[in-house]
Amino acid sequence: MRRYFSHQFPNEIKTYASLLLASIASVIVITFFLEVSDYAQHSFKNLIGANPYLSFIITPIVFVGIVYVAKYYCHYVQGSGIPQLIAATDSRNKSIREQLLSFRIALGKIGFIFLGMLGGAPIGIEGPSIHIGGSIFYGFNRFIKLNRKFLIHALIAIGGSAGLIVAFNAPIAGFLFAYEEIGRKLKKQALILIAIMSGIVYLFAIMYRGDANYLTNLSAYSLELTLVWQLLPLAILAGVLGGLFSKSTLFLINKFITHSKLKVITIAVVLGFIVASFNYLSTGQIAGSGKDEVLLMLGGTGLGLDFVAMKYFATLTSLASTIPGGLFMPSISIGAGIGSEVASFYTQIDAQVIIIMAMIAYLSAVIRAPLTSVFVILEMTTTLHLLIPGLMIAFIANWISKQIFAQPIYEALADNYLKLTGK
Repeated sequence: MRRYFSHQFPNEIKTYASLLLASIASVIVITFFLEVSDYAQHSFKNLIGANPYLSFIITPIVFVGIVYVAKYYCHYVQGSGIPQLIAATDSRNKSIREQLLSFRIALGKIGFIFLGMLGGAPIGIEGPSIHIGGSIFYGFNRFIKLNRKFLIHALIAIGGSAGLIVAFNAPIAGFLFAYEEIGRKLKKQALILIAIMSGIVYLFAIMYRGDANYLTNLSAYSLELTLVWQLLPLAILAGVLGGLFSKSTLFLINKFITHSKLKVITIAVVLGFIVASFNYLSTGQIAGSGKDEVLLMLGGTGLGLDFVAMKYFATLTSLASTIPGGLFMPSISIGAGIGSEVASFYTQIDAQVIIIMAMIAYLSAVIRAPLTSVFVILEMTTTLHLLIPGLMIAFIANWISKQIFAQPIYEALADNYLKLTGK
């Protein structure tokens, strides 16, 4: 037994000390990142709420600036950050891992997301948080110098898990995400180390900032299992929309690939104006992660089909531009919008439960990680008692999405990074 554990875990005390320091650093840095991002998106919303036309000036300029600088000077900071972690664990090339994950990359991510939020981009914070966490943990490898490949990959997965845990206060979802996405090719034994470190990160996070729900406490709401069949149309709708979103995103990203600086600037200007138009029409409501809008809908305030459509296409536009930004929370807000609009058709199920199931279904359809989708939303809302219907809806939506676009979006984007280095 001792031989078994010595093979699956690091042997030196300094390695465990570094893991603890990386955990503390991740909690502090990501919490700071969340706070400045929240400040930036609310600053933009307040400004545009009073002066909607300013969106046509601010948003295109920010898009051009971020896209240009990121493409030519900080290429590996682009996008959500999750594909970078997947590529880093899949690649056999040490140099690509050092390019994708570093303290410098973490700082760049924080800066670009702050500017993106300040410019009205409809982006989330969880993918960047995962990228920052992975970068911090891998950055500590400079001191501990792990040589065994599966331990290095486990280190990256722990960092990604830490990012999601700190971002959403969702420890189970953080571990499951490391299992479903980042650590798909890890040896199963490494999951023990990842689970232990995920628990430690969660403990540090609670000690540092408390244990509040990311969204709200909806534990009073329940769903009779005999009514689950009524949610099938909702799961199918979310699956179709999520699958089309992923397919369209990958198509547009590949379509817009260019090495001409003039074309890069032109595309960024056009996409920036599209997002600016949605900001203008919604008076800034579609900007940012969408957390505020989800809370409104869970509280009973309907935002209309126009919000769902604008958030859907604005998020698609933003991702196609490749500016840094997460996909989780924007997808959750779209799912909440879908649920809010169809809730009136359900007379036997509470509207809040419909919204929760719609968020699960749409997020699962987009990111194609059903376990993560279920637990992250149930932990956000303190509704783990809805686990069984949540799993059923998530896997149905995931299957529908797979029929439209076979490869999960993060894996497809990770392949683009691997192609740059031939693995």
